[in-house]
Amino acid sequence: MLEDILIGVDIKYPNLPFAKAFEVEIYPMKLSPKMSEELKEEDKNFYKYIENFLLNKGVLYHIEYNLINEDFKGYIKDIDENYTLQDSTKLRLLLQKATFKGSGELLAPKELSSKVKSFEFDVVKNERSFNILLHKFKSSSNFESLHTYVTSVDVESLLLKLKEIDADVTISMKKLRTNASSNDQDLKTQLNSKTSIKSLEYSSLESKFSMKKFNFDIALNALEKKKYENLMGILSDTNNALSPKSSQKLQKAIVELLSKGVVLEIADFSVKEFSTEVYKNIKGFEMHSTLRVIEDKNLAQKIQISPVLAIGDLSLVSEIRISKELYTKLKENNIMLTRMDGYEKEDGDDYIFALEFVDTQASINGKSIN
Repeated sequence: MLEDILIGVDIKYPNLPFAKAFEVEIYPMKLSPKMSEELKEEDKNFYKYIENFLLNKGVLYHIEYNLINEDFKGYIKDIDENYTLQDSTKLRLLLQKATFKGSGELLAPKELSSKVKSFEFDVVKNERSFNILLHKFKSSSNFESLHTYVTSVDVESLLLKLKEIDADVTISMKKLRTNASSNDQDLKTQLNSKTSIKSLEYSSLESKFSMKKFNFDIALNALEKKKYENLMGILSDTNNALSPKSSQKLQKAIVELLSKGVVLEIADFSVKEFSTEVYKNIKGFEMHSTLRVIEDKNLAQKIQISPVLAIGDLSLVSEIRISKELYTKLKENNIMLTRMDGYEKEDGDDYIFALEFVDTQASINGKSIN
């Protein structure tokens, strides 16, 4: 898509290079010959509009870079464009107050944060439309090394709409927060991920659904560092990603990593409240779990003979607290849950299911299910 596009660069610098930051402005000036010809054939007027838009620096990155401390900051020029194609399709693109700052090399910064006040993209033709609206986006990343980093994204609100003749889908989210991190501890690596959503609403011609206060906090601990780095190296190698040899290599790396022992911990998986077209304001659930894969140098051999032999290397401790109302509604639509009758433990308006699987023996609230 970007091949053969003409890029313009303006550089402003002082006579003493280290006295002030360099100012650089980067902007596409002209589409590639191939894209230009295709656009001319489809809609000549739109081609002229895009050509004029680019010549006037419609898309522009402004960067100020300090050579001494490698700090930088900048912005993307605001965009507010509307256009109607020859087939009556209406286009709208809005970008307001997109800024960024960081430290390190521009193409591989050690620190980077960005903000966008508003982003909107609309395509409308007759009864069909597609809309994206994002408000108050923030992101930040800190890369200490390849395997030690912290990154986060905050979105105040996000709205997606798709309308067709036989479809009308709307997804709305408020206060989306997500972060991920990785850090090395001696010979071990730890991965963490946490996501929260204050509210989410989904609607279509067939159904409606909403939830409040969704949380998902998960960690992968005690990963053997060298085995993990080997696995990441294989995953990042896209040259032979689809080959049978690469698949075998990947499978082997996963088993080798698991054979050194792994701990998967779900600190919080919960939803405070659900609503559907039929059921309103149903109290939700929360779950906490710890899954351990015990270190076993013979794991690969066991899996090769029969995966069932590896079950003894697993242990699970989990507790699920679910509202009685939600549990009753779920049983109405899933007959399999009736098998849990008699195992539940009452606690006010909730049921508690404490599951343990240790030494191939499983129990719920102390009652064996083997």
